[in-house]
Amino acid sequence: MPAHVVYGDTFLVAEEVRRIKDGLGAGDLMESNRHRVSAAQARPEEVLAMCSSLPFLDVMRLVELEGALATQESSGIGGRSGGRRQRASSGVWAPLAEAVPQFPDTTLLIVVDGEVSQNNPLLRSLAEHASVHRQSTPTGTALNQWIKGRAEAKGSSITPPAIQAMAEMVGGDLWTIDRELEKLSLYAAGRDITDSDVREMVPHAQEANIFAAVDAIVDGQPGLALRLLMQLMNDGHEPLYIIAMIERQLRLLALAKDLTDNHGVAQPELGKRMGTNSDFVVRKTLGQARRMTLQDISRKYRRVLESDLAIKQGRLEPAVSLQLLAADLATER
Repeated sequence: MPAHVVYGDTFLVAEEVRRIKDGLGAGDLMESNRHRVSAAQARPEEVLAMCSSLPFLDVMRLVELEGALATQESSGIGGRSGGRRQRASSGVWAPLAEAVPQFPDTTLLIVVDGEVSQNNPLLRSLAEHASVHRQSTPTGTALNQWIKGRAEAKGSSITPPAIQAMAEMVGGDLWTIDRELEKLSLYAAGRDITDSDVREMVPHAQEANIFAAVDAIVDGQPGLALRLLMQLMNDGHEPLYIIAMIERQLRLLALAKDLTDNHGVAQPELGKRMGTNSDFVVRKTLGQARRMTLQDISRKYRRVLESDLAIKQGRLEPAVSLQLLAADLATER
């Protein structure tokens, strides 16, 4: 039975994993033949033993391994290495990649992770023996089409302005978009979902805009970052408050980066360490942290403090300072 590697946007990853399992009939397996393992809490030899065991009174054994690829993201290895060096650099999980061809045909291994580098050494090793499914978060027109399709799947229709409002307010957080579309579909009760519905019903729009702005900053999109931050100002929020929100998010990014890269903290534990119960905050922060280095975060954090100080000392008008900050952060690579 083939092995699969599914990584990228966590919402799309979850859907793809479900499709794989349903397509192979893994949904009705006995509990004893289903294993869901966190790489941060398991030893490779334990997972190898699971994968090497025949199923008990069933057609297959399912092993889902979460977070193994992420263990190689901060190792500084990977890149354009090949052959022997690549296998040696795959870390403690290298034996798993090498053992895949020897697993029984009754074993279904699915390696699951968030977004990782294309040069991730473990990903490249596994790709030699497994089917790789990359699930990228849709952006721009693709995101708008995804929102439209998701609404239609729930039996609703949504207007283009409402789609745009949802995309701008929530950004690429597909979990939140899906949840809010569920509520909006019930609220609209058969009529089109409008932008007024979105702005009235979608909570945490302010926080979502901050995350979307930081996404734009991380991805080097100054125009989008500025538009989102200006929207917060138009909604009545003071520039100093907005800057404080950006500063808070950069602090969370630094904490998440340190906890995951240097201490191996898994996503379920991350929220507790960050002091938040919001899955939305954890998912967004973790996704952003994976695309930045600690040096990047520190540099941007210092720039935010400079902007805050310029306002408080009267050297710049608040709105001007915020505009310059958005442009500087998004163009700084």
